[in-house]
Amino acid sequence: MKYKVQVFLVLAGLILIGYVAFVLFKDTSDFSLEYQDRHQRLITKVPDSVEFAGEKVHFKTIDSYQHFYRELKLNTKNNSSTRLLMRDAAIWLPQIEWIIKKYKLPKDIQYIAMAESRFQNDASQKGAVGFWQFKTATAREMKLRVDEEVDQRLDPLLSTHAACRFFRQNYKIFKSWTLVAAAYNRGTNGIQRDMKRQHAHSYYDLALNLETERYLYKVISMKDLYENPKKYKLKRHAYRIPSYKYVTVDKSISDLNVFAQQQGMTKDELKYMNPWLVGNSLTLQKPTEKYRIAIGVK
Repeated sequence: MKYKVQVFLVLAGLILIGYVAFVLFKDTSDFSLEYQDRHQRLITKVPDSVEFAGEKVHFKTIDSYQHFYRELKLNTKNNSSTRLLMRDAAIWLPQIEWIIKKYKLPKDIQYIAMAESRFQNDASQKGAVGFWQFKTATAREMKLRVDEEVDQRLDPLLSTHAACRFFRQNYKIFKSWTLVAAAYNRGTNGIQRDMKRQHAHSYYDLALNLETERYLYKVISMKDLYENPKKYKLKRHAYRIPSYKYVTVDKSISDLNVFAQQQGMTKDELKYMNPWLVGNSLTLQKPTEKYRIAIGVK
């Protein structure tokens, strides 16, 4: 009897161990035939010709392939977030592209905003804010106002003008749009130091930190996603932008609550349409200063 009990306990222990091992080591990913098929088609080959701002993108190493497809997989894995990205891109890219054209810059520059923020104004862990993810010092250097009342990094169109000034300024330094993109991530001084220390003159010849090394491939993956949606079983729709008008303000506003009421809206509605108004008032800093405030049209 004692022997049978011991055998039973041993068998029970083995079954328990087997079950725990199964739970711990089984493949927990959900298998979807459509999902697997989509990614198999994704990784079959790199597009024959990939360009960024008219410059050929090189895939010299295995890492460069991996960087490109890593970003594509991240953006096609979650259909709901990708659909939101495509929706926001359809709303904002035409407006951003129009500004970029005014500065006579390459159209592909717009995909940097898509890669930086996915068209969300949220602040990053590094304190960068807005569509173009400007830090405070860089924003002020690019002539944006950032203080307790106004943060123009949160204005998608004004911040695009600032980004264009940055790109134009850096192209004069680097004479290469791929290096300009890298400098947007690494910083102008950082790329200059790397080039000098490594005696390199091309983005592809530089040994960079992992984030900057991946950066260009992140941007061109956004370009491929937006310009070739059918390839990834996505759709690009035209979206109607809510009607609004602009009111030009050439005097300080002591109370945004009162101003909003005068426009027939609440302060929350006012700030929703003008996220750059971060305080409760708007003080003009120069006699000639003017602001355009978006007002909803009902």
